[in-house]
Formats: sequence, structure tokens, C-alpha cells
Amino acid sequence: MHGFYEVMKSTIAFFLTVTGALAAVKSDDITLHDSKRNKDLECRVHYPESGDKMPLIVFSHGFGADKTAFAAISQHVAEHGYVIVHPSHADGFGRSGGKKGAAAFGSLRSSGGLAGLLSDPAKIEGRVADVAAVMDSIEQLYSKVPALKGRIDTTRIGVGGHSYGAYTSMLIGGVTADIGDEKARSFADPRVRCIMPVSAQGTGQQGLTESSWASLKLPMLTMTGSRDQGAGGQGPDWKKEPFTFSPPGDKYLLFIEGANHVSFGGFGGRPSEITEVVKATALAFWDAYLKDDANAKASLTSGTVVKPFPIAKLEAK
Repeated sequence: MHGFYEVMKSTIAFFLTVTGALAAVKSDDITLHDSKRNKDLECRVHYPESGDKMPLIVFSHGFGADKTAFAAISQHVAEHGYVIVHPSHADGFGRSGGKKGAAAFGSLRSSGGLAGLLSDPAKIEGRVADVAAVMDSIEQLYSKVPALKGRIDTTRIGVGGHSYGAYTSMLIGGVTADIGDEKARSFADPRVRCIMPVSAQGTGQQGLTESSWASLKLPMLTMTGSRDQGAGGQGPDWKKEPFTFSPPGDKYLLFIEGANHVSFGGFGGRPSEITEVVKATALAFWDAYLKDDANAKASLTSGTVVKPFPIAKLEAK
């Protein structure tokens, strides 16, 4: 029965959409103020028009992107009863998935300058502080989006991210890194229940070592693909290292054939098929660990959630 989790869920979602019973999703742009840093933080919020006691997900974009990144994935997840907040970090170009942002990323990578830039302690600290600021600002969020007032379950919080945002999500989830003069620095936030780093970094960059994941106790779903590369040109085996070096227990690795660095959110190389894989797996993960859905967890551990997609393989440990 568990093997039919995703197929049944898709069928039900289709039926509910046709009959109008599935809550429509709204997306609002707001500005939160972090009084600790006297900083305004632009955010996009995806949420269903109905539903209560909804988990909160904070999604951190990649270098050069912004709050509009991964909208297709977040809107799909929001349809199923989640509030997802995307902050725009200071390193964004405001061109999520766009050609100019991708060109700038490629130029930095080819010049060898990006890996060093991403290791800047101030940038790392700022990103983690942005994610924490969202979690600190629930009452502000209610004020900015009155339709959400009282509807978020703040005991159920997950953090996801892509690329530099994947690194951000790993740090706030408990992965340690050598940053500046400090070894094995931790940014772990006890409010976070699980993390989903997409196209994350491996060892030898941004202070990550083989022991960086040793203290990661939270559930984690990480994703990479056969055409995915790191800032230094590293290949997908390097991208698998967060899964490889993390301790067993609620850890998952989604590998997608043909996926490149920007495919996961809907850009590049067979985007529609890749996006559908990411939607299905991400939803199962959030359902398993933010809604305690046993069927969703079974679909992850057995890999059945990706069986409809020949391009995908899901490992669990």
C-alpha cells in the first residue's frame, strides 16, 4: 500500500483540483524587518488560501538568485498545506534562473573566483541570519499577510535551499564548517526539524570537511544530478558527499539523470520531467518529517516515490 503513496496522492490532488476542493495558492511579496541587524528583508510567501496548523518552510536561494527561485516547487508544496517563505539574500542578482544571472555565475566559476567568494564569513553569517530572521518574525508575517494569522504551526519548521542556499540550509540544520579562524563552527537552530539541500557542496570548499556532517541529527533530503557541477567544477560524486558523510538515520539522496545545476527548480535540461521528480520527492519528504506521515516516509525509504520517473534514483540510509 505504501508503494502507491505518490500515485494516489497525485490522483487525489488532481480530483480535488478539478472539484475545487484543493486550496488555491497565493504568493505575496512582503518585507520583514530584522531589528537585531536593523535590516529589511524582502521575501516572497507561498501559502494556501485555506487550512490551519500548517508547517513553515524557509527556502534559501542560490548565489545570484532571489526570492522568486524554485517557485514551481514551492507552489506545489504549498497546495498541500504548507507556508513557504523565500527571503532574498544580499548576494542575489534578482534574476532567478535568468540568463544574466547564469552568465555571471559561469563567469565567476570559470575564473576560479566563486568558491572563494562563497567562503566569505560575513556572507555566510548574513545568510544564516536571514533564515533565522524569518523564523523570528512570525508575528510580522501575520501582520504583512493577515490571511495567515494564527494558521502556522511554529513547532514544525523545515529549511531548504539550492546551491549556496543548500549550504545555508545545511549549516542551520547542524552541519559544521571551518569558517575564518574558527574550526567546526555550528549555526544549528533548534527550531528546525529537517533540511532539504538541493545541489549542495562537498568537502574542501566553504570550510566543509569529512567530519562536517558527523553532528547532523536531523532528517535530510539532498539532491544532485549527472550534469550537476560545483563552483570549482566538481562533479556529481562530490555533490553526493553530504549524503555519503552524514550519519545513518533519515538521510536521503535523490539522483536525477540529466539534471544540471539549475535544473531542479525548473530550468535547463528536460525541465518539466526533472521538476516533476523534485516536486514529488520534496513533498514526500516534507510530509514525512513535518506532518509525520508514515506513508510518505515509507515511500522515501523504499524509493517508490520516484518509481514513476525512470530518470530518478533515491537512496536512503
